[in-house]
Amino acid sequence: MSRIKPKALPENATIAVVAPASPPQTRAEIEQAKNYFEARGHKVIFGPNHRKVHGYLAGTDAERAADLQWALTEPGIDMVHTLCGGYGCARLYDLVDWDNLGDPRIVCGFSDITGLHLALAAKPGWVTFYGPNFLRFTRRKDELTKETEEWFHRAFQPEPLGKVFEDPDDPYVLTVGEGVAEGTLAGGCLTLVSASIGTPVEVDTDGKILMVEELNTDPYLVDTLLNHLVRAGKLDNAAGFVMGTDVNLRPQTLPEGPESTLSIEEVLDELIGPLGIPAIANVPVGHGKHMATMPLGAQVRLDGAAKTLEVTEAAVQPAEQQ
Repeated sequence: MSRIKPKALPENATIAVVAPASPPQTRAEIEQAKNYFEARGHKVIFGPNHRKVHGYLAGTDAERAADLQWALTEPGIDMVHTLCGGYGCARLYDLVDWDNLGDPRIVCGFSDITGLHLALAAKPGWVTFYGPNFLRFTRRKDELTKETEEWFHRAFQPEPLGKVFEDPDDPYVLTVGEGVAEGTLAGGCLTLVSASIGTPVEVDTDGKILMVEELNTDPYLVDTLLNHLVRAGKLDNAAGFVMGTDVNLRPQTLPEGPESTLSIEEVLDELIGPLGIPAIANVPVGHGKHMATMPLGAQVRLDGAAKTLEVTEAAVQPAEQQ
């Protein structure tokens, strides 16, 4: 299925902010991020339920779905920006009318927002952006690096992004499989991608470059999730594989005595390496300090030996083509 590109973000855009997953921690975060975008000339409007709290969810499923339906349907909205990740998007699949959305618009977020990306890929077929959530744009020290910021703003303009930048703090990229592959980009947070199997929004990997990343997860659980993808056949016809930055992918509790484990590199060598497809790891496309906003559904080129991932087509349409 060909993907539908949204229009480029205009200079004075209207940005709708919704919370389809977990609630934010403080009002100050929201105010700071709002000020950031308004200083750039944009208008920020919030879903009426964005400050609701229902346990670990930002309001009930019905409230979160109502805000999401509004943001994806209301005329005049140029961009839908998710407040934060956490958990909850996948609970909304049956509560949003995916067949009756508005004109295609930029949708950006990451982590649990993978659930929203999967839904928009499965139904309307929009190109969406796996990039920083709204609350990344605060004034907290080191929260928004210049690499993350520059790549984010370029992602919504009608030119190819080019090669993903090196992480300045950890520039090493691991080659898991050599070779060159081209295809559209799919994926997101590994937990959500794996959990989509068997659902109406199951990740489509045929002929695609699959990109996954994870946070604060034991190696054996990364092994579990990757093994599930492999045994379910989701990598049988994939063109290539990309793993994001290694962010605390190690045991979260210290054992009382010596304990054997496998490194993430070993897990990738044992599960992904034998597939014989181009594959690289430790690319700054997820929960790391530096994050490249990646257009899901756009064409990319992966070179395993050169350790590069390149976005080779514009992910948005020039405004005059809309």
